[in-house]
Amino acid sequence: MIRDIHSETDMDEEFLEKKGLVLLEFAAGWCRPCRLMEPVFAGVEEKFGGKIRLCRIDIDEQEELVSRFNLEGVPVFILFDGEKELGRIIGYRRKDLFFADIDQFLN
Repeated sequence: MIRDIHSETDMDEEFLEKKGLVLLEFAAGWCRPCRLMEPVFAGVEEKFGGKIRLCRIDIDEQEELVSRFNLEGVPVFILFDGEKELGRIIGYRRKDLFFADIDQFLN
């Protein structure tokens, strides 16, 4: 299940109170590559057996929260282990390459 982040409190719940891996997507409704990545992003749960929690931030809705991450564009996917950033995927990727990038971050 993808959890939408709407506030600082939501961020604290996902990153401070819960342990483990989180893949955070930064996207926008007007962004075509973001929409193309939606099924790929949702497929992470199945591919990685529920080991990675999925969260999403709408960059237009949460501008202040987003500003902390120094984004270069959208979509951007950042894999975290707790508060530690393991890696970033920027832009559109084919499903197999997207999953390979995540595998690389985990190893």
